[in-house]
Amino acid sequence: MTSVDAPRSASPDGSSGGGQARDTSTMSGADALAEVLKREGVDKVFYFPASPIAEALARAGIRLILTRQERVAGNIADGVSRSTNGRQMGVVAVQELAGSENAFPGIAHSFTDSTPILYLPGSPPRTKFGEHPTFMNQPHYDLITKYTASPVTADEVPYRLRQAFQALRSGRPQPAMVDISEDVADMALSGPLDYQPVRAVRSAADFGAVREAADLLLRAKLPLLWAGHGVLYAEATAEFQQVAELLGAPMMNTLMGKSATNERHPLACGTGGHAKTAAVMHYLEHSDVVLAVGSSISQSSFTPSIPRGKTLIHATNDPRDLNKVHQTAVAIAADAKLFLGQLIEELRGRVGETEKVRGAEVAAKIASLKATWRAQYENEFSDDSGPINGYRMFRELWNVLDPDTTILTHESGASRDIQCVFYESTVPRSYIGWGHSTQLGFSLGLGMGAKLANPDKMVVNVMGDGAIGMTGMDLETASRENIPILTVIKHDSVFSGYSPNFPEADARYHAIRQGGDYAGVAKALGWHSERVESAADLHAAFLRGLRAVQEGQPALVDVITKETTRLSTFGAH
Repeated sequence: MTSVDAPRSASPDGSSGGGQARDTSTMSGADALAEVLKREGVDKVFYFPASPIAEALARAGIRLILTRQERVAGNIADGVSRSTNGRQMGVVAVQELAGSENAFPGIAHSFTDSTPILYLPGSPPRTKFGEHPTFMNQPHYDLITKYTASPVTADEVPYRLRQAFQALRSGRPQPAMVDISEDVADMALSGPLDYQPVRAVRSAADFGAVREAADLLLRAKLPLLWAGHGVLYAEATAEFQQVAELLGAPMMNTLMGKSATNERHPLACGTGGHAKTAAVMHYLEHSDVVLAVGSSISQSSFTPSIPRGKTLIHATNDPRDLNKVHQTAVAIAADAKLFLGQLIEELRGRVGETEKVRGAEVAAKIASLKATWRAQYENEFSDDSGPINGYRMFRELWNVLDPDTTILTHESGASRDIQCVFYESTVPRSYIGWGHSTQLGFSLGLGMGAKLANPDKMVVNVMGDGAIGMTGMDLETASRENIPILTVIKHDSVFSGYSPNFPEADARYHAIRQGGDYAGVAKALGWHSERVESAADLHAAFLRGLRAVQEGQPALVDVITKETTRLSTFGAH
């Protein structure tokens, strides 16, 4: 970095937010942006130098958290927004050109997973607009954001931020971008800043559609309630559960919606994604009406499919998802909490003995299915052999966690497909499921953001070899910025489950194998760390890790495991 006497640009590749203090008699575009963020409740920004707004943010008392790469800055911002349902807004600032290019994957992840984050990249000078090969933010980020703007004057900055926050807080949550060039950052406003914080806007459902939905549900022999991510964002867990109890109907979560229902409730089937519980599989097959709330019902490898022949009632806050994949009997564009409240009012007084009897039968069936299914995997969970069985690792980890006060998340691969179905979440956002985008390494930044936004929670993320290799240097960010989380490495030195598909590549070139001393790396970067090679040592190691976190130090437990070859996917690939 340059000294205080150096020119404003701190990087040969782009502009910085350095420079002399501005005249306080006028407000610059950068200072106006910082003041807007403060009024919107933002107290921290995740960034990578050199941002043209960094000095203004610092003057305003907004904490700058420097990451080791731009992608992880976006991941941390995602964790802030996602873990608080957007009540705290994650904000990312990076430099122009290369910084904005590198940030793309993190913003793309938030877009596909529907997380509201505010992205504030630097922008090339206006004289460079349209000049090849200048990387222009707006045309590229238009593809992966809900809103983009490139202010050309300082007066336009608060105006564009108002639009961005309205987009972030209303409808489907997705990222918004406002880029800031150095000339706009330095430019003075023509008058005093006039800005009031933006309120969220929610829409209720059409009353006729609510009644039609209620009629179909009451005529159903066996309705299934499907909770997506939107139930969490709408904070509609209680309403969703009440509808299930009124109807005596089973309820399930998608991977993104995991923790939207208490999975220990008698009517809870658990989670369905690439991996599924036996109860989810049973009721997807045997239900006749599906009520999907707060879900896009998009088809991917990590979402359950609705079998043909079902009557579908679909309620979502994004009309683009209605009738997108499945023919829909009743399509409802509404906030999940408001719609479910309306549905409760419509159902109350119309349900009776039929629904009560069905509820008892469903609860008994779920208990039986769960017991049989779990018994089929008991040998995995109780395996004492070495290398350590991944299932045994998870059992020992879960045994030391309080599900009501923990935020747990997974990585792509086996850590996702074991945890999302066998771990039972109890309260909203106690488990953060993700997966429309499956970028390896995402859980580390996600966990750091969740911890910053929820300092009273124990935050735990589980990674594999590939994931820690992608983002592992940001372990140093957690230690430097005092973000105590527990990271567990499922260290099998192979991409689990890939072997059957790449026998020649693996045999000749070890093309699916990686390794390393992750405990050693973590220790060098300031973490409490230890390596575990025996199942008998897991419990004590996890307790030591938790103790370190409680004392304010991030902790990593590197567990040497065997390859996981068995997952509860019921034949899915």
